[in-house]
Amino acid sequence: MPNTLPNRYQRYRHYFTGVNNLYKKKQTKVYTGVVLSLITISFFGFFAIRPTLITISGLIKEIKDKKAVVEQMDQKIESLTQAQINYSQIKDGLDLVNQSLPLDPDLSILIKQLEALARLSSVKIESIRFEKINLQGEKSNEAQAVNFDLATSGNYQSLKNFLNSLDNLRRIIGIDSFAFKASNEEESQVLMMTLNGHAYYLTREE
Repeated sequence: MPNTLPNRYQRYRHYFTGVNNLYKKKQTKVYTGVVLSLITISFFGFFAIRPTLITISGLIKEIKDKKAVVEQMDQKIESLTQAQINYSQIKDGLDLVNQSLPLDPDLSILIKQLEALARLSSVKIESIRFEKINLQGEKSNEAQAVNFDLATSGNYQSLKNFLNSLDNLRRIIGIDSFAFKASNEEESQVLMMTLNGHAYYLTREE
């Protein structure tokens, strides 16, 4: 066979084909090894960092929960602060309301107020009597009233001034009736005035 180029190609072609196939097999083995290595690293790496990921996730959730609690507390503090401001603004008014409509009959204070008005009007209080009240009865938030009878003495103008000044009393009271009567002493300008009234108070419902 002549030693021509085509003849030489035919003679060595199977060597080139074998080398090419061998090269492809080596490439396949290399790729397979790399892929398996990556899978192995990923598999063990996942289980190695999984506890850390769980811990981080838990910390993130805890931070979010605490942040929500802090926001709620801030809102409550803001509400309490505003309530304190509102209370400070109406505190003086509440004191007047409590004096006008106390949470119990508070008869001793009422007597002192009537005595003070009598002195200012130059009137003498002869007697004062309150009806019996049951403080152990049923409680409610509605206004209650205690009735009283008042006997005073003085001249007509003084008694009139005293009667008018009852409207300026801080305690809320009502006048049901009153009457004047002359003194037993002849030529005396002293009159007797009897008065029937009632004073209001509140009973707090428990």
